[in-house]
Amino acid sequence: MSTSKQQYKELLHIDATDTEMTVSKRLAEAIAIRGARLCTCGIAAICRMKGIKGGYVAADGSVANKHPKFKKRWADALGEVIGWSKDRNEDPITMTSAEDGSGIGAAVIAAMTVNRATRRDSLRMLDQRIGQ
Repeated sequence: MSTSKQQYKELLHIDATDTEMTVSKRLAEAIAIRGARLCTCGIAAICRMKGIKGGYVAADGSVANKHPKFKKRWADALGEVIGWSKDRNEDPITMTSAEDGSGIGAAVIAAMTVNRATRRDSLRMLDQRIGQ
């Protein structure tokens, strides 16, 4: 806690007491747990809607990839929501890191949009030929 206390003083110009540091630590931990659980909600919803029972989820971002407890908290929460056995040897759905996930995600969405537009155009041309 002494490193954190130093950073409070140097970066924020706050001379925090030990009690304030303890509260700060607990608050940060609560926020991190909530973040993992909120992330779980979206993934669980997609898995349930699509009937996905196993696979990988790629996560981009500092919290998902650098926080030491995020992936475990995420997996535990996902197991609770989906109903995985508590005595499982491995998680059916695993979080993995995605480098530049935002850029890749945008490219995938653009490709899907072009694909759908091309299919729609092909269907219109087919409808026009059949209608003639």
